[in-house]
Amino acid sequence: MTERKVLVLDNGANTIKAGYALFSQQPKIIPNCRVTRGKGDKKTFIGDQFSSCTDFSGLYYRLPFEKGFLTNWEVEKGIWDRIFSKDVLDCDPQKTSLLITEPCFNLPNIQRTYDEMIFEVYEFQSYCRTIAPWLCIQNDISSLYPNRPQNLAEPPDCVLVVDSGYSFTHIVPFVMGRPILPAIRRINIGGKLLTNHLKEIVSFRYWDMMDQTYVMNEVKETCCYVSQDFLADLETCRKNTRDNPILQEYVLPDFSRNTKGYIREKKCVAEIYDQSDEQVLYMNNERFTVPEILFNPTDIGMNQAGIPEVIVEAINATHPGIVCFIFDCFDFIG
Repeated sequence: MTERKVLVLDNGANTIKAGYALFSQQPKIIPNCRVTRGKGDKKTFIGDQFSSCTDFSGLYYRLPFEKGFLTNWEVEKGIWDRIFSKDVLDCDPQKTSLLITEPCFNLPNIQRTYDEMIFEVYEFQSYCRTIAPWLCIQNDISSLYPNRPQNLAEPPDCVLVVDSGYSFTHIVPFVMGRPILPAIRRINIGGKLLTNHLKEIVSFRYWDMMDQTYVMNEVKETCCYVSQDFLADLETCRKNTRDNPILQEYVLPDFSRNTKGYIREKKCVAEIYDQSDEQVLYMNNERFTVPEILFNPTDIGMNQAGIPEVIVEAINATHPGIVCFIFDCFDFIG
């Protein structure tokens, strides 16, 4: 009798994290919502095939997810077909159980489509739908809770997960391993908004990068960080280039030569750059003002609370009888 496989599919709006449970192999991180076409050769890339793309300028994206919900099942099915194929995970659905994530507050009609696709189209042996934050608290205990004693193998009684995704950021309190549904809160800010905001800033200050979503997302992930002292860092950015440790010089990729973007080491003023074949993007206060939107959405005119206020709101939304217990027991995961 062969052992039944369990496939874990974290079906995010930007990337899919997929792998078999109880296996030592690292899970695969595969672009989701990315069936892309280059303007030049019109070649189509599906899922993991995107890694073979060499020219990321002027790409067209077809997205299965819209505003955080799975709406384009034609595109999603093409990506799942690729993932389940022998070239990626070599999955036989009829001999496999599936654990798949869905967005918080997923709509009932979308949930029914999940059921139809998984059972009627792919014919999985069995499956379970859950939210991504629940998988976080099931992770390796020692890595999530480094300060807990080694003999405590179970997660804490109360956990709060801050799940910042592609379209939204969710704050999800858990008590005894179960999410408190009335206390879940959502902020309409995610990685997509931050990338778009960075595109607008760079296009206004330097070059027109509005069509270079992939490039600017790489810049964001390489250069940006969350400031621990926003006002102090803002003051540092006003200093001379030589005295400004925050300033980074990001050399944009040259797709004609198949070279990737990278951070160039700053040199003394006396040294002369040969910039004839390089385009350099100077990342100064953009490095921390863009992620700061998560904490202060009013900076860009959004009438919403930031992550700290929403965390307090989520905790206060729990039953009054367990609020004190929560504050005593909470471990925060972000």
